[in-house]
Amino acid sequence: MRKARWIAAATLAVVVMAAGCGSKSAGGKTADGTASATTGVARKPAGAAPSHGTLLERAAGTWKYIAAPDDSTLDTLVIKDGKATAKGAKLSCTGTLVTTKKGGQESATITYTCKDGKDGGRGLGHLKVDPEGSSLVIDFDGPPGGWGGPVDSYRRA
Repeated sequence: MRKARWIAAATLAVVVMAAGCGSKSAGGKTADGTASATTGVARKPAGAAPSHGTLLERAAGTWKYIAAPDDSTLDTLVIKDGKATAKGAKLSCTGTLVTTKKGGQESATITYTCKDGKDGGRGLGHLKVDPEGSSLVIDFDGPPGGWGGPVDSYRRA
């Protein structure tokens, strides 16, 4: 019985060591032959926003629409210094994010000004960004007297 336990423990140790080896070969180079400056540390994308920053800091950057685009979508959203520029196949809009703090919670709203005066039925939008800054959602109220507007969901480009 002891021999079986010892063999199981030795096998487990070999499996754990092999799993932790990664793809680096001797000399600090990766499998494709390029030199690597990091070992086992995940790198953040160059365009990533700071984690757990303010709402505007997390929102800053370029965003791509996550659903299938159509004539009323804004496929690319760029937020810089509290200003937003959104473009789609038929829409081109700009807006300024207005931030407020209530009960310690930060929130932001946006109203687009679009070319030809058509905003795709959006109206006032309420911005939400996840704490890591990898997804952004704008929930629009829609036109006055309506049932609500679209929800634009984005992933960082």
